Amino acid sequence: MSAKSSSFEYGQSPASPVIKRLRRMLMIDTEDLMEDFSEFSEFVKELNDYSWRLNKEEKRFLESVLRLEKELTASASFVIAVENVKDCHTEVTEAVNSQIGIVKETMEVQEEILGICFNEEKRVDDRLELLHKEVKPLLKRKRALQGEIRDDVTKLISRRHSLVDLLDKQKELREDLKPIEENMAKAKRVKRAMEEMHRIAIADAKDLGGPAIE
Repeated sequence: MSAKSSSFEYGQSPASPVIKRLRRMLMIDTEDLMEDFSEFSEFVKELNDYSWRLNKEEKRFLESVLRLEKELTASASFVIAVENVKDCHTEVTEAVNSQIGIVKETMEVQEEILGICFNEEKRVDDRLELLHKEVKPLLKRKRALQGEIRDDVTKLISRRHSLVDLLDKQKELREDLKPIEENMAKAKRVKRAMEEMHRIAIADAKDLGGPAIE
């Protein structure tokens, strides 16, 4: 077994616990180490305090972790910030690209709908043109009917006036009929009386004797 392995595994160096801890921390990803390296820095400082008691391999290890700790202190925040900006930019770009795709899809659907509308409009125009040809004689007939209707309305109004006049005349005749009916009743009584008198006169004439009167 090498001196280095013996020193790390059996704790012959007083810095062995710190070194083991640092070795364990070095097993994580660099990104995770950059996120929180405060504990790593503390152990590096603690190991540096033992620098005068370290062997050759341990000093080389100390130099490595010191360089790493220095770079983490100087650049970790910058790297994290840049990566965050990059991630944010990527997310925004993906979102915009997704929206572009959605807009393009909706535009394609809208274009299809627009094409259907144009075709339908063409069919409607053709139908309107056909109906317009059919409507012309109908409009002519309608105008003729309107003229006839005006004439008929005029005649109806005239007849209405005539009816009103006749109804008034009828009312007057009914009023005039009342005294006529009364006189007719009297005339009938007088006529019956005269007929009776006439009959009696004829009978009396027969009783006179003499030649018959033809």
